[in-house]
Amino acid sequence: MPMYERNFGEGFLWGTASSGFQVEMGASAEDTDPNTDWFIWARDEANVERGVVSGGLPENGPGFWRYYKQDLALAARKLNNNAVRLSVEWSRIFPEPTTGILAERTYDHRGNLVRVEITQETMKELEQKANQKAVQRYREILREAMKLKLTIMLNLNHFTLPRWLHDPIACRDNFPHSKSRGWIDSSTVVEFAKYAAFIAYTFGDLVDVWTTLNEPMVVSIQGYLVEPSAGFPPGLNDPDLCLQASRNLAMAHALAYEQMKKWDTKTVSKFGPAYVGVIVNPQVYEAYRKDVEEDVEAARSYNYFWNEWYLNAVIHGEYDMNLDMKVEQGEQVQGLIKGCDFIGVNYYNRVMVKGEKTMKDSILKGVRVPAERNVTDVGWEIYPRGLMQIVNWIYQKYRRPMIVTENGIADARDKKRSKFLLRHLEQLYNAITREKVPVGGYFHWSLTDNFEWAKGFSKRFGLFRVDYQSKERHPTRAVQLYSDICSRNALP
Repeated sequence: MPMYERNFGEGFLWGTASSGFQVEMGASAEDTDPNTDWFIWARDEANVERGVVSGGLPENGPGFWRYYKQDLALAARKLNNNAVRLSVEWSRIFPEPTTGILAERTYDHRGNLVRVEITQETMKELEQKANQKAVQRYREILREAMKLKLTIMLNLNHFTLPRWLHDPIACRDNFPHSKSRGWIDSSTVVEFAKYAAFIAYTFGDLVDVWTTLNEPMVVSIQGYLVEPSAGFPPGLNDPDLCLQASRNLAMAHALAYEQMKKWDTKTVSKFGPAYVGVIVNPQVYEAYRKDVEEDVEAARSYNYFWNEWYLNAVIHGEYDMNLDMKVEQGEQVQGLIKGCDFIGVNYYNRVMVKGEKTMKDSILKGVRVPAERNVTDVGWEIYPRGLMQIVNWIYQKYRRPMIVTENGIADARDKKRSKFLLRHLEQLYNAITREKVPVGGYFHWSLTDNFEWAKGFSKRFGLFRVDYQSKERHPTRAVQLYSDICSRNALP
């Protein structure tokens, strides 16, 4: 029997992560949520014909909305987890617009929105507008997690927007004349502040650990900068729109953070009453040719915009809209430095970047070079050392505690998952013990297989494999390993 001597310390969180849209649907037609932009995007005929999306439909998914007790029991009893990361779907809570519910707004002298005022009267109107059936189901899910002694991390937004805020097809086909433009519109920031206040008020008696947004730079870069084949709505390629979305997503965290601190006043754990972070997905970017300046510059541009820009805005109030890597007059927005109690880190891979002269006017000064070996089913390079590099870099630069909120592998043949898990946890252990980086938990992506966005059901990330016909869950080889690590709070 292996010795488990590399201990992670008292109070370390061990869990799995999932998102509502990716797992909730699938048990029955009445559990389907058609009110999101991604529901529209995934089934659009033009998207399917062009290969932008797979044609897989989220309503054929694992069915967590119905089978949550079974899945949470897998986490608590089969994996010996002491925590779980879940999300709520904005479109389930508010299937109809909340734009008619007024909230006072405050702007600074440069016209930046720096405060949204939510009153008790506003909250009453939001309660009346909310879908109470969805609210009650989420409360049942959260209560079940508490019953199983799982510390809950609840994420407010994981990519999707209600269709009344974002019409992805209209934006794709005729953006200048589209009316519901998602994160391009500052009105979405206001609605997100209302939504955050309502969620904190409604579920604060069950949750202490919160995250506002998951991977905001994926939403802005994949949706508004890269080629439509990336698969994210609305599939445009406009650097100005990408920057505008990024800006609004940073503002959204700031205003939501303030609301969640105000409206969650109840303590249910050592983290309470409101321990609020944001989730980013930094990657290790390196020059494809270390001695070629174009490649070095390209890697620098990727690292700055993908890894650094958003955290600079959230933590320092630095909105570098001309991307010169300097904070100039008008780019420092003090009124939007609200806070960030911890940083959630989603880490998956290393990316080699090659400079291209044709992209000099773009935000990103080059292209990704596909990894050729040691890759996952998505084609991402397996690079465990990068996890230690990333958390160490974040701590040195931003001095915030961290939680690894996602780390996992698409591995349909179930050949690499166990080694992937162990090697990444070894690097995380080294970061905590050798580099003294304050990382308080690890959430593996994911508990079960799920709807992997534009790729549909073709990628298998789950520790438990899902038979999408019968909805049965089957353990992968890594389940026993992760269970042993979690139960011992230590590595073999």
